This record gives sequence, C-alpha cells and structure tokens, in this order.
Amino acid sequence: MKLHRIAVTSLTAGALLAGGSAIAWAGADAPAASAGRTAADPVACAASTTAAATSAANAAAAADAAKADAATAAAAAKAVAAAIAAAEPYAILAETAATATEATAAAVTSADASAAAATTAAAATQAAVTACAVAP
Repeated sequence: MKLHRIAVTSLTAGALLAGGSAIAWAGADAPAASAGRTAADPVACAASTTAAATSAANAAAAADAAKADAATAAAAAKAVAAAIAAAEPYAILAETAATATEATAAAVTSADASAAAATTAAAATQAAVTACAVAP
C-alpha cells in the first residue's frame, strides 16, 4: 500500500496547493495578500493544515492495516486451495475454510475502515483549503 500512501499524500498536498483558491501559508514568512484581498487567518490555516496532515497519516495507516489483512486473507485462501489439492479430510477443510472466511471478513472490515479514513482525509484537506484561502 505504499502506492496508496503516496497517493493520499500527493492528493493532500495537491489539494492544499491547488484547491481552486489561492493559498496563504501560515507562518512569519507567509506572502502578503495582494491589494484588494484579505489574508486568511494564519492560526486557523495552520490548525486545519495540521488536521489535514494528521488525517492523511491516519488514512495511510489504515491502508497499511487493510493491506496486511488482505495478505492474511490471501494466505488463508491459499491454505484452503492447498488442503483441497492434498485431499485433506473434511474436518481439516472445514477448519481451513472457516479461518479463510474470518480472514476475509477482517480484510473487508479493514478495507471499509481505510476507505472511511481516506474520505475523512479528503474532507480535512478541503477544510484546510477553505481555511487557508485568500479572500478576494
């Protein structure tokens, strides 16, 4: 899920840089607003940017957990296939299949949590874009 983490980070950074509005960076070296524009509140901008970064990190962690659960589910499915190929007794097949079913359910739950975390990160990024926008 490195690619997913990179995508979330890139989307977050891209949204902050090009969210359809001019961005005023919080800090002492923030550029002054041009004539006729009101600068964004640097405190609110910094807080919302921090929240967006935290949300992006949480989304990346959730993606890593989903990846691990998906790998576990795949290994469990392979174990079922191996048990079938080896003509294992029914009791062993049933136990292996139950383990695979539980692993798959955990993978689905993790994938749902990852999607929710990504949605939260997107919302936090949009909030940061709004908070940091320079008003015309």
